[in-house]
Amino acid sequence: ANSTLKGQSDFKKFEKARELKDIVAKIRNDYNKDMTNKVTAIRQRATAMYFIDRLALRAGNEKKEGEEADTVGCCSLRFEHIRLEAGNTVHFDFLGTRNLDKDQLFDRTQELNKHLSSYMDGLTAKVFRTYNASHTFQEQLKNTPVSGSVNEKILAYNRANREVAILCNHQRTVSKTFDNQMNRIEDKIRALKYQKMRLKKTMLTLDPKLKKKRPELDEPESDLGEEWCEEYEKHLEEKEKIDFERSLKKIMKNASQRQLSKERKTGKMEVKKSQTVEKVEAQIEKVNERIKVVNLTKVEKEENKTTALGTSKINYIDPRISAAWCYKYDVPIDKIFNKSLRDKFKWAMEVDKNWKF
Repeated sequence: ANSTLKGQSDFKKFEKARELKDIVAKIRNDYNKDMTNKVTAIRQRATAMYFIDRLALRAGNEKKEGEEADTVGCCSLRFEHIRLEAGNTVHFDFLGTRNLDKDQLFDRTQELNKHLSSYMDGLTAKVFRTYNASHTFQEQLKNTPVSGSVNEKILAYNRANREVAILCNHQRTVSKTFDNQMNRIEDKIRALKYQKMRLKKTMLTLDPKLKKKRPELDEPESDLGEEWCEEYEKHLEEKEKIDFERSLKKIMKNASQRQLSKERKTGKMEVKKSQTVEKVEAQIEKVNERIKVVNLTKVEKEENKTTALGTSKINYIDPRISAAWCYKYDVPIDKIFNKSLRDKFKWAMEVDKNWKF
């Protein structure tokens, strides 16, 4: 029952934000005019509305039970939180404090939500954040490559999510393990390139004439230095449990470091009877695809190291946008929402691929 009620609450929240698109142009026009009003309270209200709308600041005048007490929003900003700079530039710097009752930047915005409700029943400052997050996300998703792989489409999805997280200022500190994670990814890419190098040499061993016909087979792989190769070959021989692809372990499990090094330097590979040029070339294609996937993982990790995607995805972006996107671009929904979120947003899964926020 609670789950159903929460689902209804989420649906109403996003529907209210969706309704805002019909009147947002008028609201923006009005608050821009009100910024030069002679009445201080109206000027303050207009400026607060600009910050809430254009900068996606939290309203700050409503706090639900359980929220952090030190959360600062637009209507609870104090003079210490801003710095003015020549050229119409304002710097915001606030982590939030509990002293929300002194030196407030806006001290006459109590009627803000009452004013907003005159435009639309139930419209509050909080609705703008949901509207702008969802609208921005839907627009950014237009950059999805139609003919791309599922992983390339997911990268585009996460980039759209990232733009929303930046808009909503959902930041995080870089993980202490980030560098180690990136190093492991780099090693995984090198391991795949090492496998590709051996497969190319195998093709040339099977058919030496390919060296002239296809000179690219004799070109070295990038990032495979002599020192790294020797160290990796040593690891393979010692059968240390390194996080590389299972197929690579299987191929290399019986090879000695001396043999691997000799084959790499001479270009003459030990060929199995079952191997053919066509079969080896098919293996190279598979390795290329895996390199591509791991490179996408690397790019995504680097781009999102200081951005928290989850908050905006769960709380501010209408989940129906994600569902429609999945259906339109043939991306499995479980690649975007885990089971818990699919259950939470069950009502959103029923849209079709043409649904628009």
